[in-house]
Amino acid sequence: MLFSRVILSALVMFLLSAIAQCRRVDCNSDCCSFVEGFPVRLKELRSAYREIQRFYESNDDLEPLLDENVKQNINSPYGCHVMNQILHFYLETILPSVLQKKHLHAKTPIDSIGNIFLDLKRDLVKCKTYFSCRTPFEFSSLKDSYEKMKEKGVNKAMGELDILFKYIEQYLASKRTMH
Repeated sequence: MLFSRVILSALVMFLLSAIAQCRRVDCNSDCCSFVEGFPVRLKELRSAYREIQRFYESNDDLEPLLDENVKQNINSPYGCHVMNQILHFYLETILPSVLQKKHLHAKTPIDSIGNIFLDLKRDLVKCKTYFSCRTPFEFSSLKDSYEKMKEKGVNKAMGELDILFKYIEQYLASKRTMH
């Protein structure tokens, strides 16, 4: 399963990279610039996560938290609200829990991820018209699943950051073709 995840991730990155190189977009708004410039931020997210990924994946033996339902909702007309709620969840619940537990890694990668998530959340809210946001999806099921996992929930949520990065990337890439 890990091998197929790596292959799929590499394929997605290759395709998005090829699309980005073939198409130059002249942006007329901050929101367009945010979407077009996000691949650089995504690279920063992945780089910070690589520093801590092994620790969290090795402590994750639970069912997926960021499941297919979350992916479908991110790719739906409610995507910007879904992204906003998930980013809020990570910023208010997951990342503070990680910092409190003082795991075996440096604080710096968590701070980097948190700062980029804060910027992303701010820009999503600022650009909700650009993203054509519609009524939000039901976020409580994700939060309920997390709470049922108890203390292992933090490891699960952190172990799935790479999945969240892919969902964010796919969502923002889908907006590149619309505007």
